[in-house]
Amino acid sequence: MYIIKMKFLKIAIVAGALLGSLPMMAQKLEYRDFKATNDMFARLADTQVIDPNSGKKAALIRIYTPFPNEVLGFDGGLYQILDRKQHGPGEVWLYVPERTQKVTVNHPKYSPTVIWFDGMEAEAGKTYSVELNVEGRNVALIASTPNAEITVDGEPQGKSPVNMHMPLGSHLVRAELGSLLFEDVVTLTADGGNQFTLQMEDENLKFGDVNIEVADGAELWFQDNREGVGQLRKHLKAGSYVVTAKLPDHEDQTTTFTVEAGKTKTVTATPPLPHLGYLELVTEPAYGVTVMEGDSVVNLQSTMQLPVARYEYDFSKKGYYPQSLKFRIERGETLRDTIRLERIQYVKKTTGYAAVSFAGSGMPSVGFTLGGYYENINLEVSYNLGISSSKDVSWYDRTDNVFMGQHKYRLDEMAVRAGYQLRFAERFGLTPQAGFMIQRLAAKESKYPGNGFTQPCVTVGARFSYHPIQHVGFFITPEYGIPVSTKGDVVDVFKQGGMTRGGIKGSIGVSVSL
Repeated sequence: MYIIKMKFLKIAIVAGALLGSLPMMAQKLEYRDFKATNDMFARLADTQVIDPNSGKKAALIRIYTPFPNEVLGFDGGLYQILDRKQHGPGEVWLYVPERTQKVTVNHPKYSPTVIWFDGMEAEAGKTYSVELNVEGRNVALIASTPNAEITVDGEPQGKSPVNMHMPLGSHLVRAELGSLLFEDVVTLTADGGNQFTLQMEDENLKFGDVNIEVADGAELWFQDNREGVGQLRKHLKAGSYVVTAKLPDHEDQTTTFTVEAGKTKTVTATPPLPHLGYLELVTEPAYGVTVMEGDSVVNLQSTMQLPVARYEYDFSKKGYYPQSLKFRIERGETLRDTIRLERIQYVKKTTGYAAVSFAGSGMPSVGFTLGGYYENINLEVSYNLGISSSKDVSWYDRTDNVFMGQHKYRLDEMAVRAGYQLRFAERFGLTPQAGFMIQRLAAKESKYPGNGFTQPCVTVGARFSYHPIQHVGFFITPEYGIPVSTKGDVVDVFKQGGMTRGGIKGSIGVSVSL
């Protein structure tokens, strides 16, 4: 009796050594259980073969063998082989003439064997059967645990104990029942024993636990399968293993680790190495530009070696518009770019604005203005609401010169202006303007004479602006109005009320622009 100890991790090495130590030609083919059968395949129309020499039905030998038809050679001696074919897996059909006494079987790796008809001759239309394999012996495979499932070279053989014919040579034998296992190479020799005891062991006692960690959220691949991201836990049989860390645009990295039975260990896998490319950036202006990647400052160098990826940088400098740009770094390539920052235009050549102002003249007023610039061409409309009253203006009946009363007036102004902006400094602007203004008298009650009298004026002036920050500016606008199309009553009211038709006026205010 032979007790075989399990050497699962060395099976391939042991099997190779054992097979290499046995010259192939030292083994030979052998046949067993040659016999005549009662089946009718040699006589049925669909499966029979006719001997062209005698006109009789050929004899059929059904050969049960693990070898396929194409690797076997057959020689009938004085009688030629009439036909041969593969009939399903593990069965070759050989047709021979009647009176054939023997058939020689050849294989490229093993010594040939001769199948004899045991003193008989093949009968026409008769079916025979035989088992063909490599030379072997009848053996008993007995697992240490009853009823364990036994496989030999991957083929199930039933539950222990198993009695079977095994060819000489090395075979991978496995016995399994629950967590109990035997798996090893069994070598059968011509002069060896014919009974093998398969000593099973509890596999649970041979396993350990391992926690595998890797940085950068890399994928962890184990035995060609993606098993986890960043972390992996495995319950493995004791031994050596390899885990691979992968990431897009990175070089895979492998880590070898060992598992010890009954123990738990943590393994830090080598993270993938990023593929690298190059980035060359130049800024205009060249100095004082701050470069940020998220919340981190980037130390901008003439050439930067970076991992392959997408990057987004923010460029900023006081007095310039910030920029945000994206870059894609490719493996082994150099990306070159020039980042030109545009100086902030406090005085913009194209924009719209709204303004409020205070006009100081003979009659103070509060002004409201809407305007805009297009390529420095200026157009605006304004309305000034008087906030003080004139002197008393006396009215007499024109017919009999009877005194009618005295009234005070408010002076409102509506104007439209056009001009062209001169930008002579970063924050200062000058816009010469010409326009048309209507001065309008407003009595406290609309029934009073003079209410609604108007005085048209042509205006010339200039708008001086200062912008401490974007979108907000302060301005001063001196302006001179020239009265046109004057009526006598209007002149009289302006004169009595102490109001000026046209003339010099100055406004100061604040504007908000787009």
